[in-house]
Amino acid sequence: MLDVIDDPNVQALRVEGAPGVGVDRDSVDFDIIGADESCLLAVQVKSKAPGGHIYAPDILEILISLIKNQEARSYQLMTNALPTEPAERMASFLRADIELDQLRDELSRLLSRHPSRLAQLESLSRDQLDRLMRCTVTFDRRDDIEIREALRERLRLYRNHAEAGLGQKSAGLLSGYLVSEMLRKAADESDAIFTTAELRSHVLIDGEKLALLGGRRDWGVVVGAMPQIPDVTRNALLRAICEALPRSGRSDVRRVVLVGPSGIGKSSLAAGYVADRADSYDWIFWMDGESEDSLLASYARTAASLNIGDNIVSNYALDSSRIRDVVHSELSRLTGRWAIVFDNVRDSREVEPWVPRVGNGDVLLTLIDETARHGPATVLQIGVMEPHEARELICRRLNIGQDEALRFDGELRRLAEGMSYWPLALELSTGYISTCGIRLEDVDDYLDRLRIRSLADADSLPPGYPRTLAAALFLCLDQLEARIQRNGVYDYRPHIAFGMITNSAYLASHQLPVHMVAAAFLADPSHTENFGPVFLDPSEFNLAEVVRELRRFSLVAFDEDLQRLGNVAVQYGDRTLAINSIIQDLIRVHGDFDENIASALNRLANHVERWLNTALNLNLLERASVVFNHAMVLAGHLLRLNIGGSNIPLFYGNLATACRAGGDTQRAEAFLQAELYLLQQSANSNELLTVQAELQLIDILFDTPTDASINTDTAAEFFEHIYRYAQSVKPIHPHAASKLAIDARVFLERPLAEQARLAKFREIYEKFSHLIAELGPSPYSRTVDALSRANELISNERFLGAEKLCRQALRSDYLAGSMELEARRVLVESLTRQHKWISAQEEFLNFKQKFGSTKLYPQIVRLFAHNVGHACALAALTEDSEEGARLLGDVLSLPLVCDVLEQSGRGVTSRLRLLASIRDLISGRIEQAETILLSISPGDLQDGRDVETQSWGMLWQMTRLALFRMASVVYLSELADQSN
Repeated sequence: MLDVIDDPNVQALRVEGAPGVGVDRDSVDFDIIGADESCLLAVQVKSKAPGGHIYAPDILEILISLIKNQEARSYQLMTNALPTEPAERMASFLRADIELDQLRDELSRLLSRHPSRLAQLESLSRDQLDRLMRCTVTFDRRDDIEIREALRERLRLYRNHAEAGLGQKSAGLLSGYLVSEMLRKAADESDAIFTTAELRSHVLIDGEKLALLGGRRDWGVVVGAMPQIPDVTRNALLRAICEALPRSGRSDVRRVVLVGPSGIGKSSLAAGYVADRADSYDWIFWMDGESEDSLLASYARTAASLNIGDNIVSNYALDSSRIRDVVHSELSRLTGRWAIVFDNVRDSREVEPWVPRVGNGDVLLTLIDETARHGPATVLQIGVMEPHEARELICRRLNIGQDEALRFDGELRRLAEGMSYWPLALELSTGYISTCGIRLEDVDDYLDRLRIRSLADADSLPPGYPRTLAAALFLCLDQLEARIQRNGVYDYRPHIAFGMITNSAYLASHQLPVHMVAAAFLADPSHTENFGPVFLDPSEFNLAEVVRELRRFSLVAFDEDLQRLGNVAVQYGDRTLAINSIIQDLIRVHGDFDENIASALNRLANHVERWLNTALNLNLLERASVVFNHAMVLAGHLLRLNIGGSNIPLFYGNLATACRAGGDTQRAEAFLQAELYLLQQSANSNELLTVQAELQLIDILFDTPTDASINTDTAAEFFEHIYRYAQSVKPIHPHAASKLAIDARVFLERPLAEQARLAKFREIYEKFSHLIAELGPSPYSRTVDALSRANELISNERFLGAEKLCRQALRSDYLAGSMELEARRVLVESLTRQHKWISAQEEFLNFKQKFGSTKLYPQIVRLFAHNVGHACALAALTEDSEEGARLLGDVLSLPLVCDVLEQSGRGVTSRLRLLASIRDLISGRIEQAETILLSISPGDLQDGRDVETQSWGMLWQMTRLALFRMASVVYLSELADQSN
């Protein structure tokens, strides 16, 4: 088709030949239609496995079918099969310029040993023989890789001839796109035609538009936030990557490491390779390697795209080692080829465990550390641009045409040299020149200013970076600052933009929420006035124009949008930005010594805490993971600079809650102790925050005592302080006092606190109980009490009463987070125990959809699987309940439960494994069920109350008997077959 794309005599290509009744569409794979709508060429394609042969009789049969089903000026059989000697001779006869009778005689002699084919030949009419003379056979020995490479080169040549260019912009994306369009049209007879005009529009599509094509496709799918595809080709470097990752039949994991300083173009080069070779891969995964937390979030997104677990929320339940293992395992099983880019790697040792070692894939890493060792990987040192590449980048950014480029060749070369051919410096300088309207003839004046500024900023850069890079950045910032007051008129847009870029320097470099960093510059709202994220009013602040102020200087780029925040619909509410890490470093060099840095970071901590806390409370885990990365980076800078302030303790406290919910108790402990220290040092100490921190430390002590930094003596002091504070706020805030007392008593009622409560905390327990009674019922106490009573009713087998209490609690405005999950857990269990399977399934889906098996509440999820699974298994075994069996399978598919099923141990672990054995038994997987059951003894099921242990022991016996019965049935059936 590319051969005739510009032929005026050709109108279209038709996939699967001409439509019509009685036409064998399998005989024609495609045909070319002329401008007069006649068929110019009909083609049949036959593919064989590598090494497969094609024989002369086969060729004749294919050609006869082709000529009988389509009238055309010429016909062609294309095949990758190896021709036998007679097949080669037949093809040569068809190519030869001989008379019709001579061709028939030659073919008759060739087919003399094949009477059926000879009969077909002799049955052809004169007209059909004439068509046969117009047939040719093409033997194409190239493999798929060679064909794809040739296609890409043809596309490059055509686009370059049309001055559309291709190179790194989208070669792989374009060839993959065209192939997918062909397959789509082949599947739809009504749309099975490709006009030359349509094909031309596809082939000449703008590279950036192609790169941004949305929708579903099954080739080159990129999972993750890939940077913008570069529009300047760095051919030598791209060729080096391609040589290190050649297209071959190998199925091992190959690795290329791109090493170089920040802003040198490593990420852009990786994006260029992905776009250039997208058609070589079935999956492409872009991982943010900046930190352990960002890697975990990237892998969770990858797990969701590979359908590991039922939805993206549930995949955030897995810890880093578990999610890493399941993704690596899935990658090793994929039959298609995949590529992974680990971008912006700060510590190669930290990322090493995340790199898969088995599978049909390629891995690229971009990092700064040139001293790291990478074993057998190909390491490419990424340096500055070639002079012609730098010149091209300048021309593109400044929209300089060919004639103007020739006229100002000297100025362009001096500008490129002045920027040391450094990509980031070139981006910053051209952004400045364009924004300030500097003419090309005045470039030398700009370079003079740059040299003066670079002397002042000589100490700002790490070794190896050009001094002009810092100078170019700060000239951009100077200009941005100057735009705030122009001709005595204040402009809020550059003012907010300046604050945003400063705030961004103290956060992670990717997915910076636009509203968060903007609002943190403008406002420091009190936590007593409002809660949740602050969104700037679009009627007052046009953030699209604010961001444009930053983008005009190439200081930021748009990044992947955040997970949607409920029904909030605010301009740029979910938009995020990316910033180069060297820009962050340079801004911090000056920002760290700014006299206002403490107040600025206090405001920033206020807003980050609001965004994190809201996402966690709503269980928007993808959103929470992004903000958590920013919170951890900000916390590191706060600790480094030893900054305190009114907002920092609350920030540390809620960050501790997030760490604690994620299972990172050590981090949680550290942040809680830092919070208490700051509160003790503060002149205006916030006693509420103090008691909340003390409660969290007590929570850790009585939940995971081996991780606790306090002992029971310290806990006793904390309890007394909490009680005194609750008494002091009782007159003004009775509900707050009641909540503190209730939470304290709940901790004291935990099983791990029972011994300490009897020995040391009896008196304080009674004090809290008396205070709760004195204050009387509150909405919070009613909710907690309803959940407590519901659990008691479940234990007493009063399931309908438990159901009613849970539904009542779920209508409460005070139910959120773990309490809501607990209410939903008990509700599903009560429905299951009543065999209300339809309602149980609905509530299970609500439970799963709202929270999934999140890592925030692993104990609740495991208890859910333990109790609900037991009820389902019992119903399935004793009553042959299909609904119970189905719900059991759904419960055991929760990722956190899957995690437990792969472990060994006593108690809850063995019980969940027993449920898995029952699930396999019901599904007919007898061997798997028996293997699991044999790994469990009745003694392994002991945990908790005797009655409960007996119930699980009975379930084990029932499973064993069921397996025996099924094995007997199989055995008797085999005997019957043998006797027959």
